[in-house]
Amino acid sequence: MAIRNVFVGLVAVMVVCSTAQIRADAIVAPNFLADTEGNANNKFPFSVEDSIRYQQVFNSSHFASFGTQWITQIAFRPDAASSAFEATIKRIQINLSMTSVTADSMSSTFLDNVGIDDTEVYAEGALLLSSANTNGNEAGAKDFDIVISLTTPFLYDPSKGNLLLDVRNSEGTKTAQFDSHGVAGDPISRAFVYGSVDSLTGSTDTHGLVTQFSTTPIPEPSTLAALISMGLMGLAIAWRRRKRAA
Repeated sequence: MAIRNVFVGLVAVMVVCSTAQIRADAIVAPNFLADTEGNANNKFPFSVEDSIRYQQVFNSSHFASFGTQWITQIAFRPDAASSAFEATIKRIQINLSMTSVTADSMSSTFLDNVGIDDTEVYAEGALLLSSANTNGNEAGAKDFDIVISLTTPFLYDPSKGNLLLDVRNSEGTKTAQFDSHGVAGDPISRAFVYGSVDSLTGSTDTHGLVTQFSTTPIPEPSTLAALISMGLMGLAIAWRRRKRAA
């Protein structure tokens, strides 16, 4: 029993150590708008009076420096002219996937934009959104406080494709205008159809929401190996001491 308790304790220490070494990051796409207001605002796909199918692609170059990572949370910020709000979307589903489609080259056929690893990261259901409408910096850009915590984290490897956000908002509600950006050649663009989540096709343009992703990088194999070795060494020492005492 003593050895078992020691083993359990060592495992707990390893978990804590490994968690401490896995640093959570926040990535804003496009990167150059992390502290700067975008050049537009938009209500799609969250502040709508009807249903909407909405896809937005983010070029992988804006994630490359972080390597493979788990995306655990998505956040948006209100437009500079918006107000604080709180609202519940009654039925919404959010998917993520890796795609070969690039910004400004999206297909008007939704299925053509979806990657083979398409994952439902926010299970269909109600979603509470809110914003305190607070300034995030002296430049006037708002805080990324419109937060969506994913029900299923998404493993994203930027070397394998761009990132596709796919939203099916089945019941409209009023939130606020979100900060967005739209310039030909920028790293985001969208495809959407208003009034249906089941339509196979929609319209495309170069606009997109400025988005913050909370991510947890996968630890390097060497880090995990070191933690396991330390744990096994500690277990062996504890076993020897117990044997001598016996």
